[in-house]
Order: sequence, then C-alpha cells, then structure tokens
Amino acid sequence: MASKGDVSLPVVTSGSLGGQPGGSVAKSRMEKRRFIVLLVVQTLMIVHVIQWLIVGTTIGPIEPSESIQTVREGVITVGFIFFLLAIGSTLIFGRFFCGWGCHVILLQDFCGRLLGRIGLRPKPFRSRLLVWMPLGLALYMFVWPVAYRFLVAPWVGGIPAWPGWSWEVTTENFWVTFPGLAMSIPFLLICGFLTVYLLGMKGYCTYACPYGGFFAPAEQISPVRIRVNNDCEQCGHCTAVCTSNVRVHEEVAAFGMVVDPGCMKCMDCVSVCPNDALSLGIGRPAIMVDAVEKSAKAKSGVKYDLSWPEEIVFAVLAVGLLFSIRGAYALPLLFASGVAACGTWIIWKAWRMLRDPNVSFHRMALRRDGRFQPGGIGFLACAAVLLGLAAWTGAANFAAQMAFRYDERITIPPSIVFTSGYVVPEAGVAADADASLEWYRRASYIGDGGWSPFPVYREMFAVRQAWLQSVQGRFKIGMAELDLAIDRFGMQEDLAMARSRLLRMIDPTKVDAWYGMVLEEHPTWMRLRDERVMWRYEEMDLRSTIDEARAGLAAMPGELLPMRRLAVLLVDHGSPNEIEESADLTEATLEIEPENANAWRALALARAKTGDFDRSEVAMREAVRLAPGDWQLRYQFAMLLNERRKRDLAEIELAESIRLWEAAGGETIGDRPVLPDPVPTTPLGPQMGPDQPSSP
Repeated sequence: MASKGDVSLPVVTSGSLGGQPGGSVAKSRMEKRRFIVLLVVQTLMIVHVIQWLIVGTTIGPIEPSESIQTVREGVITVGFIFFLLAIGSTLIFGRFFCGWGCHVILLQDFCGRLLGRIGLRPKPFRSRLLVWMPLGLALYMFVWPVAYRFLVAPWVGGIPAWPGWSWEVTTENFWVTFPGLAMSIPFLLICGFLTVYLLGMKGYCTYACPYGGFFAPAEQISPVRIRVNNDCEQCGHCTAVCTSNVRVHEEVAAFGMVVDPGCMKCMDCVSVCPNDALSLGIGRPAIMVDAVEKSAKAKSGVKYDLSWPEEIVFAVLAVGLLFSIRGAYALPLLFASGVAACGTWIIWKAWRMLRDPNVSFHRMALRRDGRFQPGGIGFLACAAVLLGLAAWTGAANFAAQMAFRYDERITIPPSIVFTSGYVVPEAGVAADADASLEWYRRASYIGDGGWSPFPVYREMFAVRQAWLQSVQGRFKIGMAELDLAIDRFGMQEDLAMARSRLLRMIDPTKVDAWYGMVLEEHPTWMRLRDERVMWRYEEMDLRSTIDEARAGLAAMPGELLPMRRLAVLLVDHGSPNEIEESADLTEATLEIEPENANAWRALALARAKTGDFDRSEVAMREAVRLAPGDWQLRYQFAMLLNERRKRDLAEIELAESIRLWEAAGGETIGDRPVLPDPVPTTPLGPQMGPDQPSSP
C-alpha cells in the first residue's frame, strides 16, 4: 500500500524525448568525422607554429582576435581577412566553421567525451539574458574601438590620429599577441572542462565566445538549414545527440527546420534520425520566421533555469565579474569571459541552495530536505570565496584604471623631463601626477601596501611611479622608490633603465659606471645596452660609443638590434675599413629580415661611401621596391642616380619624390626636393645618426 505522499511515476522508454517511444539512440556517424577534421585543423595550427620556430618568419596568426589590430590601428591582418571570410561563409552556409573548424569546439567535445566516460552528461544551463553576452563581447572587442576612435575621441582627445590602412601579412613575432603557457593551461581547464561541466556542452560558445556573438546572428540569415520531411515521428533522437543544446525535434515540428542560432551544423541529428527525416537543405532562412511565433514556440518548449528577476540580477553580476577581472593580472578577454560565465553559474547555484530545500548537481546532493549536505557546504564556501575575490580584484582593477587615466593626462615628453634646467610643470599637471601616484599605490600588491591580492604589475607600477615623481622634479624621491623596488623584486631591465634616467639628473658622473655594473651581470639586456650606446654618443666620445656597440654584438651575436646599431655607427663615423664592415653587418641583417627597406638603404649608403656605386644602386633599387611611397627614399635614389650621371632617370625619381612629398604635406615636412648641380659628393643626402628612423 502506498504511503501518504507517494507519487506514481510513468515508465519512459529510452529515447522518448519527443513524447513517443523511439528505441535506443544510435551513435552519430558524423561525430568521428568531425573529430578527425578538428584534429586536422589543430595539426595545421601546430605546423604553423613549428614553421615559424624553424624559419623565423611566417604568415600572421590565422586567428579572429587579430582583427582587433585592424579595428584599432587600421592594420589589415591575416586574422582579420580570415574572420571576414568566416562570417561571410556563415551568412551563406550557417555555422559550419564553429562546428567543424574551431579548436575550442575540439576542446569542449573532448572534455564532454571524458565526462561521458565516467557517466556524466552535462546538463545545459538555460538563460534568456546571458546568451546575449557573446554579442556584447563582440561589440566591445570590435565595434567599440571604432566608435571610440571616430565618434568619441575627436571630442575628448587622448588617441593618436587615424594612421590609415596598412597591411601586415607576415610576422617574425608570432606569439606577441597570444598569452604564454602560464595562461594557456588555465584557459584549457576553465574554458574547456569547467564550462562544459557547469554550463553544458558548448557552454563556452553559448555564454562566453565573442566570435559567436557575430556568428549567431549571421547564421540566422543563412538559407542552408537542418530541415524535416513528413517522415518525422518526433522520437527525439536528434535532440538526444545534439551537443549544441538545440531542441531539434521541437524546432522542426514547429518551423519545419532548425532556427536556433546555436546550431553549428554538426550533422549529428541528421545522422541518427531512424527515418531519415532530417536533411541539410536550402530554403527559407530562420530570420524569416515570425519573431512572435518563434518566441511563443520557444516558451512552450524550453524551461529556463532563471526567473526574470534572477535573469536581470545575474546578468548584472556577470558583467560585474567580467570587468572586475578584465585586464587584471594580464587576463585576456577570451579567458575573462569564460571565468565570468562559470563564476556567474557558481554564484547562481549557491543562491538556489539558499532558496530551495532540495538542490543537486550531477550526482551530488548539495541540499536535501532543507539540510545542507557536506558537498553543499563546500560549494557555498567556494562561492563565497569567489564572490569575495571578485570584489577584491575588482577594487584593485578599478584603482589601476584610475591610475592609468590620470597618468595618460600627463603629456610632457621624457626628452624634456630628463634634461638640465627642467622646470616643474603647472599645478594642474602636478595634481594629475599626485592623483595617479595615489591610485598606483592603491592598485599595488597588498604586501606593498596596496589593495591587490596578487603580486602582479609590480615592476611596471614602480617604473610609472618613478616617472610621475620625475615629472614633478622629485628625482631623488623617485630614485629612492626605485631602489626599494629593486630590493623587493630584484633587478629587472625596466627598473634598471628607469634608474639610469634618474641618475642622469642626480649625478651624471655615475651613469656610465651604473650601466657597466648592470650590464656586466646582465650582458644580454639589449635595450639597456642600447641606452648606454646612446648615452655615450651624446655625452662621451665616438670611439667609446663604437666599443660599447661592439660589446653588445659580442654579447648577442646574430641579433638584429646590436648588428643594426653597430652598422649605423660605423657607416657614419667609422674608418674606411669599418665602413666596409658596416656593409657586411647590414647584409647579415638582411639575411634575417630581407624585407627591411631601411636596411637596404643603409647598405646603399655604405657601398656608396666605399665607392662601390654599382652595388649601391642595386641596394637602393631594392629599397625603393620595398617602400615605393617613401618620398625621402625616392629623393635619395634620385641623388644617387644623379651622382652616377644618369640624369634622365634621376629626374623621373625626383618627380615622383616631389609628388609623394606634396601628398604627405609639402612644406610642413621639409624643403622641396631638388637635384643639386653640380653633382654632390655625398650621394645619399645627409648622414644618418644612430637613432634616426631612417637607420636600419
């Protein structure tokens, strides 16, 4: 006899997701094929990196995030072109790129497979507002920089003028825009495993991927969709195998096709349909489905995990979490978005534990009949720590942003600050410097007297604080703070360079000895070495300058910077034999970087000085080929041709130089180019100093 409160439950046949028995669900025939394609994509990415490591130069990263450089600086990258092609293909064919070409999909599918091995099938987390976060991230990454530059910056200033469009197809520093290994491993764990475990399969795509923010609406325009015929029996097998959390059987029944923008065309649903009722077909796109009808059908079939008040509260919380960690501790946006999505889910689950008497997660009971279980107590503790840490880091991050804001207001160039007779600026600049100093102190590590729970940015903050002290003429205070930072963090190149500039103002007689002491311990610090070269060039004799440049090359043979610096010094100030050595060094740099127009120009100058005008002309022609829009280069070429008595060719180059000169602003950038008569004795114009942009 059933006791009071017992409820009889119907027995549901396996596979009856649609409400009708459908037998066991077949395994997708597409899963293995898609996995192989994704592995091939991953392999090609690895080969790309290996080719760069071996050759030293390669095609730029084929990564959508490279589009940021395009929208901010006008540099058209391979990643930008790829992103446009991916969005364009999505407009036509749907989200095939996401399902069959994204390495993060491979990571999520792999993590989902591992969870399946231990009997866990991630349950999709369903929210009406949080699904808009990817679009918000996409607008923040790619649209806001453009809007700020062209609509906001003209009124508030603080941003360089638009540089115009340029191309950057190849690179020598492939990894410059990517996080290092220390960031990659947490990314794999959080944006791969944790998002799947907490949010369901494709959890990162649904709630954190900014690229998906553009792909999802583009997919709605595509005429290529999963469509159904009259053989469908609503068995639900399609929904059971869908890893994109799409309720396929309900959508095809309501609309005759899948309209969910999360559909990534994995084709699993098509491959398992026992009646071959589903297919990939062309027809009416999802955007043509009546929005009211779509919303009504969705409400009837989908059960959301959050009420509307909860939707609003947790959407605000998600944005707060994102900006509390965005930019803090060198976290890239793609990682921060995954952390914010997972953090929001954890805090939401903790709230449900406080609200509901019975709460579980996968196989673990968190609260039962109003009593918190051991796992639930641990979960609440983790949520409290997460919320507290987010508030803590958010406060430190806010302090850092305020410090940067005041710091950016100070536009006095270092060349003025670090000169004898420097006059302390007006009160407004001093007030901005003091405000920035105070915010830097608050943003610093808690062990240094600040707010930050983690010891990051310590060296950078110390350098900026020393600069702000220098702006106000407080060089000795800045020096004392730098010495304290060096004692705490150890000697770093940036700290050493900042200290050398302060030492120039306090006691110039000790600067060269300071450089020597640090470089003896760290001979490969080339930026500091180069600064010592320039110091000797300005304050001492040329021979000691050349000797220091030779020491730099000896410390780092084969490196571009020391080779270039020594080559320019020798061609400008060396003996005839040293000018020949300069040419040899410049040729060595061209073996490493053959597309450098300035290096070819420097080689032409060196060859001309040794009297080898034939090879000088060859080098100059290559420089012009690489930089045809440089009016100064065309003018120097005209002078070389004039020297060689090729007057007709010289006139042609001069005319092109004048045209480019006028297009660049004419009188505002220098005197009108002319061919001297009689023929000059220095064929390539004035000698180039070691720090001029025209040097290699």
